Amino acid sequence: MISRPGTGKDAILFYVSLAALTVASVWPIWASRLLPMQDYPQHLFLAQVMATYHDPSYNWQEFYRIDLGVRPYMLWYLAMKVLTLVCAVETAGKILFSLYILLMGLLALVARRLAPPSGYPWGSLLLFPFAFNQMYFLGFPNFVLSLPLIFLALLDLDALAAGPSVGRVARHGMYLILLFLIHPYSLLVYIALSATPALTSIAQRKQLLRTLLPAAVMAVVIGVWYMAQHGPSATPTSVPWSVRWLVPHRSLAFYLLQFTGMRIIGGPDWSCVMIWVVVAVVFDMAWRRRTDQDTIDKRFLAWFAASLVGIFVLPFWMGYYSYFNLRLAPVSYFSLALLLCCLRIPFRHAALLTVCALALLIQSIRLQHAVAFEKEAILPVAAVAQKNSLVLPLVYRSDSPFLDPYYFNEIHSHDAEYYQMFAGGGATPTLFPNAMMPVQYQPGVVLPYPKKPADFSWERYGTYYDYLLVRSAPGSLYPDLFRYCDLVAKSGPWEVFKNRTARKSQ
Repeated sequence: MISRPGTGKDAILFYVSLAALTVASVWPIWASRLLPMQDYPQHLFLAQVMATYHDPSYNWQEFYRIDLGVRPYMLWYLAMKVLTLVCAVETAGKILFSLYILLMGLLALVARRLAPPSGYPWGSLLLFPFAFNQMYFLGFPNFVLSLPLIFLALLDLDALAAGPSVGRVARHGMYLILLFLIHPYSLLVYIALSATPALTSIAQRKQLLRTLLPAAVMAVVIGVWYMAQHGPSATPTSVPWSVRWLVPHRSLAFYLLQFTGMRIIGGPDWSCVMIWVVVAVVFDMAWRRRTDQDTIDKRFLAWFAASLVGIFVLPFWMGYYSYFNLRLAPVSYFSLALLLCCLRIPFRHAALLTVCALALLIQSIRLQHAVAFEKEAILPVAAVAQKNSLVLPLVYRSDSPFLDPYYFNEIHSHDAEYYQMFAGGGATPTLFPNAMMPVQYQPGVVLPYPKKPADFSWERYGTYYDYLLVRSAPGSLYPDLFRYCDLVAKSGPWEVFKNRTARKSQ
């Protein structure tokens, strides 16, 4: 016999599931030395430079300058700056990603009020497998951390609509300040989605104005900031301003990666696909069982639809920033999870959903561990690194057999930053010279660097560096390297060559 929604068994199952999924989601963050992310090594490297910038044993100041301030995109770095006062930079990064999971748990608890009377928001359990989305593997810490904050702020608009108070205004103001500081794109997403009540709600005019006013204020704030500075510092970006779109089928394939085990080309992970099919069937049955008394909040439908439209309509590259449209993929997933919270789920089906959510997490944990293990191949060669050295990374292959080779073809492209981070001091030419970054090259510092590893020649590039850090080197590279360098370490696809000649000055 199927239990009636809202019984004691439902409550026990929901809160035990929530706790178990939270613990399971935090586990992979601490189980591996290095996290399985593409751009994260460079963000971690910047945090290490900031933490040790004034250490006299390092020569960071010869090559880099710090531009850390209270402005958009800085919140993650500011938090890392504080945490590195009491712990290592790697630990600080894991603390912040653990906070990301805890915020996901908080969002699931807040979603409790979205459930039907005497029911529970079973759709919120999907937030945990959705937490390890494409943006997580791409290693965008600022944006990833902002995802639960976006939806906590959007759901908090209900309190303002019911009637403002000092506490409610202060709480919502805190959310908006955090979104403004963590990532400008995250704030734009909040502004766009918060306008949907005007299209989906028949609320009274006062309630509608209360929900639209914060978005209007923040739109003015971010507009003034953008027009006044067009970037947070005087350092220009070297990336040319442009607008580029992806063809629709590329956007669609990227969106589907969440449901295929992060693989499309070469075949998906069919076990992952089948689990998602079971989840879809359970919610489809719940959707079909709806009665006239069951209400679906149209906001979530609007958020889901708007984010899907954005993925296919917005450009991939906008101005200086990439993944402009694809960043909406996790926004769409989270909107879908909140929409599904409105459905009544019988106890047995809820138990099945819990098993499926945990199974999806276990699959993601195995995937994360495999990619992290690949990244840890750099640790043995980093052990021989000498501080205050110039290092030229040459990454000839940076894909992984565990991830889609098209969308994650550069998953190991920034692993070389770990080498520089563990060595300390010196410089690498791969720092992304964007004005949004808190660490930039000193004026006049120019490190020769081939745009493609295949363009490397010893005379043009190699003579300027103390070490060459090479990944998956082709055979044609070795004659030059052995002529001028000594192989000092090798680990997996990584090799470190020391320049035995007198290095040219910059």
